[in-house]
Order: sequence, then C-alpha cells, then structure tokens
Amino acid sequence: PMANQEHVERLLRNIDEWNEWRDAHPDIIPDLIGAYLENVDLTLADLSNADLSNADLILANLTAADLSFANLSGANLVGARLIGVDFDHADLRGTNLSTAEDLTGEQLAEAKGDERTQLPEGTPRPQHWAPAVKQVSRIH
Repeated sequence: PMANQEHVERLLRNIDEWNEWRDAHPDIIPDLIGAYLENVDLTLADLSNADLSNADLILANLTAADLSFANLSGANLVGARLIGVDFDHADLRGTNLSTAEDLTGEQLAEAKGDERTQLPEGTPRPQHWAPAVKQVSRIH
C-alpha cells in the first residue's frame, strides 16, 4: 500500500496548515504508509492516529510532535529527534528507533512495542511490551 500523496504533500508543505486541516477534519486518518519523510522537520506536527507504518522518518525532527495512537509499526526512525514526542498508545512494533535522540523510558512506557522494536543502545525495553510470538502452552 502506498501513502495518500495528497496527505504527504500537505504535511510537507506547512505544519501549521496541516494542524489546522487536522483540527477541521478529525474524522480523516492521515494515510502516510511508507511515506518518504527523511530529514523532514515535523516539529509540533499533529500526527495523532496517523498511519505511518513502514514510513521513512530517518533523521526527521519530530520535536514535540503528537504521535498518540499513531501506527509506526515497521517505520524507520533511525537518528530521529524525539524530544517531547507524545507516544501515548502509539504502535512501535517492529519500529527502528536505534540512534533516535532524546527518547525516554517514559515515552516508551506509553507506547506498544515488541521484541522487533529496535531501541537506542542502553535504552531498557518496557516491561509490559509483549513478545510478538506467544508461547503456546502444551496441554498434557
């Protein structure tokens, strides 16, 4: 699946206008699947509920962005700046966050992740993150 090109262009054009558009159309779920957003400044962007699965956010500046309830599964956030990002209920399963900057345990604790989620070196994995593969209990 490809991202909705209109949504990508709108986001890249102007963050203030994007946020106003989000406010005016709360029912629209931004379709940014696999979007190429490398090195883009997304400071303060309202990306809540957005589908950013498999998106390329390498070195993106997401300072204080709202990613609550966003789907970031399989997205690449290598080197992304994540200071003050709202990850409440965000899906980080299989997300690459290695070398992401300013990522806190508090942010991760609010999100969903699994053993495929790649975290920066030395960043502890939240206790409640379930492994993707559930062990099948054998009934004797």
